[in-house]
Amino acid sequence: MRKLILMLMWFPFTCFSQEQEADPDYVPIVKKPLFENNQGPVLLFDAGHNNFHKPDDKFAAFAKVAKADGFRLQTLAGSIKNETLQDVKVLVIANALNEKNVGSWQLPVYQAFTAEEVEIIRKWVSEGGRLFLIADHMPFAGAAEALAGSLGYTMYNGFAMEGPGRKYDVFTFDNDMLKRTSLTDTHSSIDTVITYTGQAFKIPEKATSILSFNSKYKILMPEVAWQFSKDMKMINADGLSQLAYSNYGSGKVVVSGEAAMFTAQKVSGVVKFGLNSNMPNDNLELLQNILEWLAR
Repeated sequence: MRKLILMLMWFPFTCFSQEQEADPDYVPIVKKPLFENNQGPVLLFDAGHNNFHKPDDKFAAFAKVAKADGFRLQTLAGSIKNETLQDVKVLVIANALNEKNVGSWQLPVYQAFTAEEVEIIRKWVSEGGRLFLIADHMPFAGAAEALAGSLGYTMYNGFAMEGPGRKYDVFTFDNDMLKRTSLTDTHSSIDTVITYTGQAFKIPEKATSILSFNSKYKILMPEVAWQFSKDMKMINADGLSQLAYSNYGSGKVVVSGEAAMFTAQKVSGVVKFGLNSNMPNDNLELLQNILEWLAR
């Protein structure tokens, strides 16, 4: 174990330390839209909580997929109130952050949502709302801890990793990290999902995990993001999830511990990752299946 930590210190994750930017040329191929153009339900993107991923930037590809599926897209710039969610079918929250942690990805990590907002969202879901909560590695996992916890999910404010130098993780049926569920078999056959160094979380008893870690993975929990040391806290990630879903009251919840798999981005204008990756994957089909399950 000591050898693993030392290697992590000497082999930095250079791919993601460079400037990331949305790929403006990405166009999703959606052969069978869920709804006629702009005739679907309202899908609201949260952009009022210092979100690292927003629909006009790093989550532009996600927004393109949702729009191609016929959803009516809206963006929230302020706090979440009861009236905010009144006509919303699907609420997407991606990597929200407390203003105290903007530019300061280190402990302590503060909650992105007030206690009042957490209760509003929880109650809205229980009464039939559909939430897609995406909270990446530290500090985003910690910032969403209270909201996730109110819905039965336990987040760990760290990095889920198998070993040094890995810039992505491959989930397949063959390695038993991709689980066959109703969301993997909705339309197209899904057999490969690629994620890019996120977190791992514990799911409630009645939830279903789509992406699950094995005993090779640990959760590394440094005091400062990406600064790993031999003294930091570590947790075994075996059996924990990176993507799961559940019913909650009359509503539905999908929780993801990684955001880049639903983006189309470039690093230094060259390396592509996410939905536009040259590596064979079914991330687009997975995203479409998630949106359909939430909209049903």
